[in-house]
Amino acid sequence: MNRGPAAWHRLTVGLFGVVFLVVGLGAILWRTDVTPVRDRIERIDEGWVARFADTGWWPVVLIGLALLAVIWGWRLIAATIRPGKVDDLVLQGSDQSGSLTVAPKLIAGAVADELASDPRVDRAVAKATDDRGRKIIRLTVTATPTHSYAEIAGSVGEAVEDIREALDGADIHVQALVHLEPRAT
Repeated sequence: MNRGPAAWHRLTVGLFGVVFLVVGLGAILWRTDVTPVRDRIERIDEGWVARFADTGWWPVVLIGLALLAVIWGWRLIAATIRPGKVDDLVLQGSDQSGSLTVAPKLIAGAVADELASDPRVDRAVAKATDDRGRKIIRLTVTATPTHSYAEIAGSVGEAVEDIREALDGADIHVQALVHLEPRAT
């Protein structure tokens, strides 16, 4: 999840956590007759809501709270609708006459297909993602135990270099993960 939405989610969860903790502890302490808490709760003016509802500010406050709830809720929902989607990259060579763009998921898919055709590779998956504000192409390669890590890393390293050359100057990082299947005993 990106930094902004992640911070927004942490703020929301933290705020709800504090409210639930205060209300829960207050209720427990009130029910167990803890004197300071019981005295504070008994001093709460229950008629303030009725008096406030009779004022001219009531509709304004209600509309403000409703708008705050809609904006807050929309931000939370929007953060989960398209998590980690990477937009097209602008490549070097773009100038006033136009821009050269490429979808990173297409590059990732082509590299995964090429790696999957290697007989030493059991499976290759590539994904373009936005992880906390960093655009990443993540290659995950699974290989059979009959080949050494050095052999597999050589193929994956070439693929990573191909991506870096193709996207030279674009703001994207490349990660490669190699999984070697365990040897049968």
